[in-house]
Amino acid sequence: MPVTKVRGATAAGARPAHESADRPAGNGRARKATVAVLVAIGSLMLGVAVLATWIDKVFLDSGTWADTSAAALQKPAVRTALSEYVVEQVYANVDVPGQIARVLPQQARGLAGPVAVAGQPYAQRAIAAGLARPGVVALWRDSNVRAHAQLMRILDGGSGPFTTGNGEVALDVRPLVNQLASSLADRTNRTIALPPDAGRFVILQSDQLRAAQNGTKVLRAIALPLGLLALAVYAVAVFISRTRRRTLRAVAIGMLVAGLVLVVVRRVIGDMVVDSLTTVPDVRSAGHAVWLLATERLAAANITLCTCALLLLLGTWFAGPGRRATRLRRVTTPYLRDPALAYGAYGMVLLLLLVWAPVPATRDPVMIVVLGVLGAIGIEALRRIATREFPDANERDLGGHISAGVRSAYRGVRGGRPEEAAQARYGSLERLASLHDRGAISDDEFAAEKEALLAGR
Repeated sequence: MPVTKVRGATAAGARPAHESADRPAGNGRARKATVAVLVAIGSLMLGVAVLATWIDKVFLDSGTWADTSAAALQKPAVRTALSEYVVEQVYANVDVPGQIARVLPQQARGLAGPVAVAGQPYAQRAIAAGLARPGVVALWRDSNVRAHAQLMRILDGGSGPFTTGNGEVALDVRPLVNQLASSLADRTNRTIALPPDAGRFVILQSDQLRAAQNGTKVLRAIALPLGLLALAVYAVAVFISRTRRRTLRAVAIGMLVAGLVLVVVRRVIGDMVVDSLTTVPDVRSAGHAVWLLATERLAAANITLCTCALLLLLGTWFAGPGRRATRLRRVTTPYLRDPALAYGAYGMVLLLLLVWAPVPATRDPVMIVVLGVLGAIGIEALRRIATREFPDANERDLGGHISAGVRSAYRGVRGGRPEEAAQARYGSLERLASLHDRGAISDDEFAAEKEALLAGR
């Protein structure tokens, strides 16, 4: 039976000869500490870069913010909270019982108070239903586009209608509120109307404006460069490391830790912030719905980050000295040796991601280029490791190896008990010895196959 002889240079994961020379132990410890610090700094920078990019793309972009706001209005919890706000404004600023008493007969005016109280839930449901209409949603989006554009003009250092004489920066969505007021007035025969300033929300005081402007400039300046700088820090850590595969594995773990921190920020800290803003259950529900909707891009970026980390972990395992990883390298070496085949398959995967676009990163040209280049570097590194370790591996039989693996796994599941597997192995050894005795296989082939059987391969 054919046996592939394993030749070549240093096994994957083993330290090359030039790395095994005697060096001062102190220098080695200092180098390891430096590498660990660089990996930690790079992971921190990468997490901050993801947060800054999310804030820049969602909260500092008028179009994205308007789309997010329009989607938020589709949430029942948000419509309920907004309708309650409108009705509360009416009852706080208008003598509703007095207005109702004017239209009631003289003998029934004593019922104006109970009627006003009983009619409050009906008014809330009517407004909530009106908020779901396409025209109202479009008006809400347009109001948010104008308001956000004016706010960003202020934060970018310009001037606009947000600044008032009271030293406040306020968000103005009164066009939508006036539309609701008109609908409510029509339903009540013009006896109930909203106050003219309803729909104006104070965002910042004038003494907070400078800090907000500086924060906006910093976020926009660091979003992309900080992410690229984090990758550069990772590259330096790998370059100065003596055990680069382990350093790459540490980088992958650092990326996963950064992703875990982002999950905590989105789910735990976000819930704590929303809960701290109000104690009203309906408003809290609306706040949680809006927060989860606004952080969808952050969740998608986190998925991209964790996926890259897992792929890097898989690559470090593939390049490692383990038995399964070595066998997989031997099987895939004929395919990796051919650049057209290796990079062609990689290009097909990239094309599929571009067409599918499962996360926003696959629609960002800069991120596509960065991820594509990093992936190509990884493919080239794996090609060199495999071809250097198995220079004589040329047989392309990936389908046969997969079928054999499936059959082996199936036999392992069906075989069950360890003693049955041992008996099968001993039977194979007897047949192998018989072939050797008859001269069907050489001494080298017999020794290699015997070693494989005893190792459970």
